[in-house]
Amino acid sequence: MKYKYMFFFFASLLIFACNNSNNNDNNGGLEYSSPSGQYSSSDVSAPGLGVSSSSTIPGSPSEVSSSSAFGSSSSINLSSSEVAMSSSSETAPVVTSWPTLKKGDPGVKEGWGSRYWDGCKPHCALRNNVDTNATPFKICRNCNKNNKEIPTFTLSPDIEVRYDQWANPPKFVEDWVGYKETVSSCQQGGISYVCWDMAPLALNDTLAYAFVAGTLKKPVCGHCFQVQFDGGFHNDVKPKQAHTLLKGKTLIVMATNTGGDVEEGQFDIMVPGGGPGMFDSFAEQIGVPKDQLGEGYGGFLTTCQREINDYDKPAEVYQDCVRKKCNAVFSKPEHKDLLRGCLWFADWFMAADNPTFISKEVECPKYFTDKYPSTINKSKDNKIEPYGGFKKTIPAGYETEKWIW
Repeated sequence: MKYKYMFFFFASLLIFACNNSNNNDNNGGLEYSSPSGQYSSSDVSAPGLGVSSSSTIPGSPSEVSSSSAFGSSSSINLSSSEVAMSSSSETAPVVTSWPTLKKGDPGVKEGWGSRYWDGCKPHCALRNNVDTNATPFKICRNCNKNNKEIPTFTLSPDIEVRYDQWANPPKFVEDWVGYKETVSSCQQGGISYVCWDMAPLALNDTLAYAFVAGTLKKPVCGHCFQVQFDGGFHNDVKPKQAHTLLKGKTLIVMATNTGGDVEEGQFDIMVPGGGPGMFDSFAEQIGVPKDQLGEGYGGFLTTCQREINDYDKPAEVYQDCVRKKCNAVFSKPEHKDLLRGCLWFADWFMAADNPTFISKEVECPKYFTDKYPSTINKSKDNKIEPYGGFKKTIPAGYETEKWIW
């Protein structure tokens, strides 16, 4: 009788192991717990995860960009723990277990993070800030006031063309071709803004993606970095509760901008409601009074700190205040990306004020290489007519790419 029960016991174990193996074959043995209900299991869409899809998994080791236009050639050891997700407004990012950074290791640097969102055209959308000889050519995309992508640069409206009557056959010849950036919304008459889907995105409770501005002294357009928060507070002896709650979290960032007031080692994280900083076209873009966007430096959080008249309350006090301001300002359906990024600062970032971190340059996940490059200016010599047209009549036969603005 004893052996009979032992037989059933081992048989049951064998059946359980087989079933578990089959389940792993269907979903790769991966589980994902969505942060704050942001993603449901129905959002998971990638091959090998038990659902049909014709696309590859963005950010998987085989999909990490190795292009020098997007980062260093340094390798990173990614684990096999990956989950592809999608939302209504995002290309599918991927949850990846990034290696833990340690101070003193090669390539690891110390720094700190500020925040801003001014609405201006990203500096990496200017031809003189990117490698125009890169193959393929990559320049950061930009959008118009309605968040629709527009060219990053066009032909100069002052282009000069002459008719060469001595040529055989006679033809029009370009004496000079000048390229001019689509003017930033932070300049007079400008029409170019940052695109809203560059707002931060939480992948889970400890991993997120964001775009940043680096120092103007050393532009790193299109480069990516792993940022690991260490629980510190920049220029302050005593970290607040928010800094300790942020400790250990990983933020993968890509540089799309530069700042004259950004120091080396600092990343100015693009956060809607993070404050316009030196410039501002954002308030006008979304149709709100400028003072509703909070303090120029620090945005909603700095305003909350002053309204509460205390800088050392529990983190949840500031988080709640920032959430209310996010929901009040970014209430329109078309502002969903802005609202997502603003709430990310309150919920994932813990409303931490200027936290310190260690960082290292890494290769860019596909999420970034899909969002960064202009889909209009794919070549450094695109002949797109400028906004408002040419100042002179262009002779017949002079070919430019027509663009509907």
